Amino acid sequence: MEIKELTPDKYKEWDSFCLESDEAWFWHTSAWLEMNLNFKLESKPIPESFFVLENNKIVAICPLILEMGEGIKEFSHSGGYGPTPAFANSLTKKFKEKILKFIFDHIDDLAKKNKVKRIKMKFPVLNRSFIEIGAQKYNYLMKFGYLDNSFNTQVIDLQKGLDELRMDLRHGHDSDVDRASKFLKEEIFDKENITEKIFEEYIDLHLLAGGKARKNRPKRTFEIMYELIKNNKAFLVGAKKDNKFVGFSYFYVFKDNAYYGSSCSEENLRELPITHFIQWKAIEWMNQKKYKFYELGLQYYSPSLSDFPTSKEIDIARFKRGFGGFAVSLFRGEKYYDKKYFLKIYQERVKKFSDSIV
Repeated sequence: MEIKELTPDKYKEWDSFCLESDEAWFWHTSAWLEMNLNFKLESKPIPESFFVLENNKIVAICPLILEMGEGIKEFSHSGGYGPTPAFANSLTKKFKEKILKFIFDHIDDLAKKNKVKRIKMKFPVLNRSFIEIGAQKYNYLMKFGYLDNSFNTQVIDLQKGLDELRMDLRHGHDSDVDRASKFLKEEIFDKENITEKIFEEYIDLHLLAGGKARKNRPKRTFEIMYELIKNNKAFLVGAKKDNKFVGFSYFYVFKDNAYYGSSCSEENLRELPITHFIQWKAIEWMNQKKYKFYELGLQYYSPSLSDFPTSKEIDIARFKRGFGGFAVSLFRGEKYYDKKYFLKIYQERVKKFSDSIV
């Protein structure tokens, strides 16, 4: 077996593998890697992704980014969890296990070489291997020295009938969609009708609604998001009131599945459930377009030793659950390469968790 570094001239080859592999989803693609390499420039991200070759053929890929967060080197994606490796569908179970060890040995070597103190990885939920055929049943990261930080995420089966999907809405959400529908009209933009002018309207509202943090966001990340729509890997839903856009939501799509990216809306129209309206219109549209599954995102309920959600994050998770669907395990793990750093992080976490107990 041979390791080959991913460079921009190999992006086409990398992305072709992502399309073929049942274990790869959008989070593995070069576009998402570029998004993370441009999102938090203060972390000085360095690409470390690599292929695994056997007889000059790609048998696995491993997305990897080296970041400097608060002076600490980590393998992460914009401070969060990067995706686990993806493998060729043709591999036998025995050979896949051999490649897995080969990959994680190489990651450990890279960590030692670069003085990395921690790595964070998660399994994509929307890949075919997990959500459609159920082949990924456990968190194999634990076999390689990773601490299990698994979580839940919410997924909607879009293959249901539209009436059944509507019945799955929480009663309050259903009423909010009806109320908003009296004042709002939706417009959905994909590769067929997106324009720079429309996308600029989205950016303007996104920045206005997001405050200082969003205003400092690199321009390149928005360019990538626009390119994704043009390349059929995303779509945008806008809500209009009196012929003016008052809200938008952005969705990633890949291999017949979709992920809720982000939303923004007019601050002075908080009494109008704009986001409820947009979510339902997106679900309607995805159902009509024959998408299979839609992931709404992380489900926070209370503090854990790996996550300490704010009350706002808990409310957002509950908002997402209101659109129906089901919770599934989001397998995650983190591995520490520095004892002192591990003790520091876990002492802080234990103290924080203890303080949350009432």
